[in-house]
Amino acid sequence: MGFLEQERQKCLGFAREFTAKARGDFGAFDESSLIMPPLRCEHPEFMFFGKNIIINSNGWIGAVPFYGDTQYEPRLDVGNGTSFGHGIHLFCCTHMKIGKEVMIAPCVYITDNIHGYEDINIPPVRQPLKVPGPVTIGDHTWIGERACILPNVVIGRHCVIGSNAVVTKSIPDYSVVAGIPARVIKHYNFDRKTWVRL
Repeated sequence: MGFLEQERQKCLGFAREFTAKARGDFGAFDESSLIMPPLRCEHPEFMFFGKNIIINSNGWIGAVPFYGDTQYEPRLDVGNGTSFGHGIHLFCCTHMKIGKEVMIAPCVYITDNIHGYEDINIPPVRQPLKVPGPVTIGDHTWIGERACILPNVVIGRHCVIGSNAVVTKSIPDYSVVAGIPARVIKHYNFDRKTWVRL
């Protein structure tokens, strides 16, 4: 066994120990799922993870039960077989649902809220959050590196979100999107049984 494989095995062993200790902090975290530390996680009691999920290192995941004087009812549900790439950044104030076998690349940002900024006499960090609506990501979707999924968005089943895309509107099933803001560039045509460029 080479040096790099030895180091990989050490990392996996540490990840299993870390996950076993952290599991009880979550609303649910199946024994088959794994966290590769380090992970910054805020209010994990509002998070529910299914089977065979992996959260890769250097993520920041948070549920927001309150901000300033406002209380929220956050809940994060993640389906079986979903993977989060390195450096995932995810925050929810409402119900965020990520489906089964969703592949999320490194450095993806997913949120259902934004900071208020309208009052120019108050720094945005001290203004109330805006929570336009929840985020839902359908089964079998692939989200490319550094994509941003913004509030009040439903991404359909088996979609592809291009790298660096900024998703501001809902996306129908079986769509490929790209750009800032993201727009549909392909969809699957069931009559022709092929992906069609728009």
